[in-house]
Amino acid sequence: MITKQHTQECLSRAFIHAVAGRAGVNFNLGSAFDYGFDGQFRPVKIRNGRRNDSGFPLDFQLKATTDWEHDGGFVVYDLEAKTYNDLVGREPAEIGAVLILLCLPKDEAEWLVFQEDRLELRRCCYWERLVGAPTDNLETKRIRIPRTNLLTVESLNAILDHERSRRLGL
Repeated sequence: MITKQHTQECLSRAFIHAVAGRAGVNFNLGSAFDYGFDGQFRPVKIRNGRRNDSGFPLDFQLKATTDWEHDGGFVVYDLEAKTYNDLVGREPAEIGAVLILLCLPKDEAEWLVFQEDRLELRRCCYWERLVGAPTDNLETKRIRIPRTNLLTVESLNAILDHERSRRLGL
C-alpha cells in the first residue's frame, strides 16, 4: 500500500487532470528530474485551423494536505520554506509559477465518496501566485491564500490569460 502522502499526491494530480481537461488546457506533470516544480500548464490555441501550444506556459507547484485552516476569507497553510523560495525567486521575465494547494478533510475516509452516479473528491484546490522576498526560515513560511482563489475551469483560464498578458507586457 502506498503512503498517505502519496495518496494525497495522487488526488491532487487527479484534481489537476479534471480541471485542465475541462478547461481545454494541455499540461504535463513531472519531468525526469525534479527541480522544484511539479508541472506546467500549456494553453492550446487554434491557428490556421490547427490546435497548437500557445507558447505561454505556466509552471505550478502542487501540494496536498490536511494541515490547513480557514481564517475568515483566507486559507492558512505552512508551506515548506524551500518551496516558498522557489515560487518567489523567479525573475520577472521568466515563466510564471503558481502554487496549487489541495485542502483535504482531516478524516481520510472523507477524501473520496464513491457512488453509482458520481465520484466526489472532497474539498478543493486553491491557487496563489506568491510574491515577496525569500524567507530566511529554514522550515516553513505561513501563507494566506484568499478563499476566492478556488481553482476552477474559469480561474485556470483567467490565470493563463494573465500570464500571457504579463509576458507580452500588456
